[in-house]
Amino acid sequence: MPKYKIGITEAGDAGLDLSWANKLDTVDGAIVITKCITPDFYEVALANKDKLIIHATITGYGHSILEPNVPPQYEEFNAIMALVKGGFPKEKVVIRVDPIIPTPKGIDTARKIIKSFMDVGFSRYRVSIIDMYPHVRERFKETGLPLPYGEYGFSQNAEQVYEVDKMLCELSIYWSSLGDKAGSCGMLMIESCAEPGLTNAAQCGCISLYDLNLLGLHDEATPDNCGFQRKNCLCYSGKTELLEHKKRCGHQCLYCYWR
Repeated sequence: MPKYKIGITEAGDAGLDLSWANKLDTVDGAIVITKCITPDFYEVALANKDKLIIHATITGYGHSILEPNVPPQYEEFNAIMALVKGGFPKEKVVIRVDPIIPTPKGIDTARKIIKSFMDVGFSRYRVSIIDMYPHVRERFKETGLPLPYGEYGFSQNAEQVYEVDKMLCELSIYWSSLGDKAGSCGMLMIESCAEPGLTNAAQCGCISLYDLNLLGLHDEATPDNCGFQRKNCLCYSGKTELLEHKKRCGHQCLYCYWR
């Protein structure tokens, strides 16, 4: 049995739906995931900074056909910087590049995003490669976008995984070259979940024992496969969803798993 109850916001965007904030007193800590740090989110996050870890998702596709209602990349970058400047601990911000589209252009987009945050000292990243559900493939076709895995493909092939992994290796080398110049907040951590082919990313859940320690909690139990979603989920089994969405959120991202 898990010792702690840890909230997470995987069913929607925590910047659009702040209902999770009313449930913080029911959990020991929370991982909140957002593509848009709104003024209201900013205030709630700072007021509860001891209890939160923020996954700031930024893919490079904001305000494009892929993410029509997500803020542009530069706006979200500035919002993340403002949150840290306002007093939210940098070490409790995870830059989440999710999803990566494993084409040459998509990999280059992810590389530029990660490097831009490395340059200002962010040391922790989570990455994931896009899954092409049948309804996602239909959305891509309707908007004239190429299908990264072909007409019927769901996931990446070995060559595409290799190219993403190579990019992560190059970024690790880039981080080492920065030294103390970027004012980093620790050792580089690139993480992924349910992407076993990525050898240059540590395989761990969105809630890991490292996160528990960061929240001032300590549990000797190991993560198990009791996560909600998919095969190979490595999340701490005390995870509990804080949002109640059963549909696409207002961002209307083309790759959303909700129909």
